[in-house]
Amino acid sequence: MDNTYLLTQIDKSTFTRQDILEAAYKVQDNFKETQFRNLLENLLKSNYIIRVGRNQYAKQDSSHVKKIYTGRYSKEAMQVVDSISEAFPYLDYRVWELCWLNEFLNHLVAHNKIFVEVDKEGREFLFTALSEKYDGNILLAPSQKELDYYSKDNTIIIDSLASQAPKGKQNIYDTPIEKIIVDLFANKKLRAMISLGDLPDMLNRIFDKIVIDESMLMRYAKRRHKDTEIKDYIAQKTNIKLYSEDK
Repeated sequence: MDNTYLLTQIDKSTFTRQDILEAAYKVQDNFKETQFRNLLENLLKSNYIIRVGRNQYAKQDSSHVKKIYTGRYSKEAMQVVDSISEAFPYLDYRVWELCWLNEFLNHLVAHNKIFVEVDKEGREFLFTALSEKYDGNILLAPSQKELDYYSKDNTIIIDSLASQAPKGKQNIYDTPIEKIIVDLFANKKLRAMISLGDLPDMLNRIFDKIVIDESMLMRYAKRRHKDTEIKDYIAQKTNIKLYSEDK
């Protein structure tokens, strides 16, 4: 089946699995529904389409292919992950690093921070378990003043994990870029770690380079009571066109 021709049969900015299936029936008379899974996987892997939400897809521009974002953990961060996994093998937590944002910033972050987020009740247990190994470079739910006074390069910051926070697909501790975007609006301490003047360009670069799951983004934003603020900010301060706004 000619995937390019198949997609010409879909005249929508975003579309569902059913739309793809109906287009396949139009292009190939003997197409069977049992073939659909392979067709969808091929369209995604070959960068003909990207997933932009729950059962929502969009055509990929062949001259400007976006990538699936995977944060690269430093050796220091992986040592923290290993320590947590050994002490609390079933813990639900997220880990990410401030230096990940340097890919999208004009003014680079000079001192990295390693964020470890766990439910509020587990923060102190985790802090106690890690303190002996990382004494002097670990902070528990620090205030802005404590961050200013005591944080160093690769300081571990243990803080609360919001309920229903999205997770990565590979490991339980992986942190999707959608979560980080929302936290930049919901977490004042995090927001203070980057130049506010960089935020619009940073968002432009993220959305330009990375496949963003808008359903995940807005679902978590709503959970943090930031969905309206984020939509308004994107509309007023950036060049981003959300797929959801086309509907």
